Amino acid sequence: MRATRTSAIGDRFLKTCRDHPEAIAVRTLWDGRARTFSELQHQYLAARRALVASAIGPGSCVVSLVGNRPVFFSLFVACMDVGVALLPLNEATDAEVAGLVERSGAVAVVAERPLPLASINEAPLSDGVRVISLRDRSEPRTYGRSVLLKLTSGSTDLPKAAVAGESQLVSDGCHVIRAMGIGSADVNLAYIPLAHSYAIGNIVMPLIWQGTSVALCQMFNPSQFLRDASASGATVFPGVPFMFEQIQASEDIELLPAKLRLLITAGACIDRNTVLWFRERLSRKLHSFYGSSETGGISYDDSEDVSDPLHVGWPMPETTIDIKPVELLNLSGRESGRIFVSGSAVCMGYADGDDRARPSVFADGGFLTGDIGHFDGRGAVVLTGRVSPLVNVAGRKVDPAEVEGVLAGLPDVVEARVLGMSCDKRGQQIVAFVVRSSPALTPIAIRQLCAGRLSPYKIPRRFIFLDRLPVDARGKMDRRALEALASTL
Repeated sequence: MRATRTSAIGDRFLKTCRDHPEAIAVRTLWDGRARTFSELQHQYLAARRALVASAIGPGSCVVSLVGNRPVFFSLFVACMDVGVALLPLNEATDAEVAGLVERSGAVAVVAERPLPLASINEAPLSDGVRVISLRDRSEPRTYGRSVLLKLTSGSTDLPKAAVAGESQLVSDGCHVIRAMGIGSADVNLAYIPLAHSYAIGNIVMPLIWQGTSVALCQMFNPSQFLRDASASGATVFPGVPFMFEQIQASEDIELLPAKLRLLITAGACIDRNTVLWFRERLSRKLHSFYGSSETGGISYDDSEDVSDPLHVGWPMPETTIDIKPVELLNLSGRESGRIFVSGSAVCMGYADGDDRARPSVFADGGFLTGDIGHFDGRGAVVLTGRVSPLVNVAGRKVDPAEVEGVLAGLPDVVEARVLGMSCDKRGQQIVAFVVRSSPALTPIAIRQLCAGRLSPYKIPRRFIFLDRLPVDARGKMDRRALEALASTL
């Protein structure tokens, strides 16, 4: 099989490599190794050859498990160039991977670790990573040429994958570059998972599109942060509130490197006290960035002031934000409602094409988010709540329904509900309320059973055993009663 098609992303990446062949593209901070754009181009060519040799047709799904490794950039470009649909994962158990492969109809997995999957062929890439072709599929499911399947809310449930085409990916990356003033001479400090939509727009696309270098880390350690920032010469740090809160809690940070000029926070609303601490203690403003997997970047705060209440800035380029009424609330005299986003970076829809049962939907040429908010007097977006119950664990989103589904399938579990409760160290923690048929089912036993089905951060930290789950006067689950129980026990 030959692949002659070249994508817009592939064209731009090759131009970047030709223009800056010996410039550092990616520096891996765990071993200090630097890879040039010329080396990244060789990785891309190897990935492209492996995909072609594996006879992966346009639109077929390829699952990536490479995590925060330099090969991710090359694989991403190669998939766009050959025309396949890339579904990147960050953390996933073998059971989660196997389930997702089955539901997505994936024809290949790119990974380093061995997987309990029926494979027919393996093609090596680099750094021990290989393309694992799975059993023959006479009619593989297709998602369209050169698309990214962006899993939302930290889920491994395929229906929650938003489908982004090349044009949406390019638009999102260019919007980020323009709104945040990120240049080719900048260095992005990358702790956030490359598989997430936030990193695709803020880290992956700027490298591909204009040669913005990346200092790559595999995990965030607040005690290592200053050394990472200094050693890499980082100028831009896109993080999440949990990271900035951990930096604030560290007692040995008195001064940030002079080169580190731009700090960006996204993924959840950040506490105003943390923003004030960075301004007063470290002389840096934390710039709020609001976006979603379905829309790419929505708004960005490029101002230097710290407002009260905090806002998430103004619409990104080529992006329109509308407030859709929903049981209209009135906060501080302003009309609040659902955030509706339209623009050139909004995805084409969900992978299963059916979002009628979801709280957030694609409709009317845009996307109706699950966020509640309003515009302030300067036209900036202020977020005030959500209509969906996502839990934010150390900057990673967890869908309670996914955890509840796993718990419900365990032996001796009669019924289970999951909530996110406040936690000093992790922002939120997952609390499970369980009705069990046997007292032998202990928290340790449940955690062990969950370990093969859920990524570690999705496993509940606390378990509260009840004879029955509380319901309200309408017979529905009494969330307030559960929250009260969690607060008192």
